[in-house]
Amino acid sequence: MLRRTLAPQTVVSAHSHSWGQLLYAHEGVLNIITSKGHYIIPPYRAVWVPPEETHEVSSLCGAEVSSVYIAIDEARSLDDKCYVLEVSPLLRELIAEALRQPNDYDWSGKTGRLFRTLRDQIASANEVPLNLPLPQDPRLLKICFLLQSQPDDKRSLEQWGRYVGASSRTLQRLFQKETGLSFRHWRQQLRLQIAIQRLATNKYSITTIASALGYESSSAFISMFQEQLGITPGEYIKSLNKK
Repeated sequence: MLRRTLAPQTVVSAHSHSWGQLLYAHEGVLNIITSKGHYIIPPYRAVWVPPEETHEVSSLCGAEVSSVYIAIDEARSLDDKCYVLEVSPLLRELIAEALRQPNDYDWSGKTGRLFRTLRDQIASANEVPLNLPLPQDPRLLKICFLLQSQPDDKRSLEQWGRYVGASSRTLQRLFQKETGLSFRHWRQQLRLQIAIQRLATNKYSITTIASALGYESSSAFISMFQEQLGITPGEYIKSLNKK
């Protein structure tokens, strides 16, 4: 178990371990990258990283983060993929208590009951749609990388098809097959991730972010943000400033 402060621009290079890891963001925003996708973790959210999953951890603006480790045998009942999850008040208290325990605790003993309860809370927690799965097809990757650098690009899938040499029907089918998302939903997820990171810097207004992401109005951007996260961008900024 570990709690640490990540300075702005911190990057923990890609690595893996034989145990499962719950990464919880107390403050700031974490960015987790795996071969399968990108995951954004704002305050009061966490990401589950299964055993042997290679992952990179970074923070653009700095973060306060806790890591709770679960042995590979005990993690078998949890998901075998990364995902972002909502941290309930109970799970938050369990994480805080877990950090006070020794690393060599007895899983079958009193401390083990704490970790078994924590594991059960991870399993039942609501998943938050803050992952951005990456496709493998080189044509799709070309589109994805270009959109990451230019999120306000409004080209339709038909226009992208002409750019990469494939029909829109083929691209749509591949997007759904390789990411589990439609092209429209994937692009929305990308914009949401970028919005979360830019809001965390306190350098951009909501209007500026909305325009940079290709939204026609601030209200359209706010509506999307609230629909996905359950709070407005303004409320999200206030949550970042909680102490």
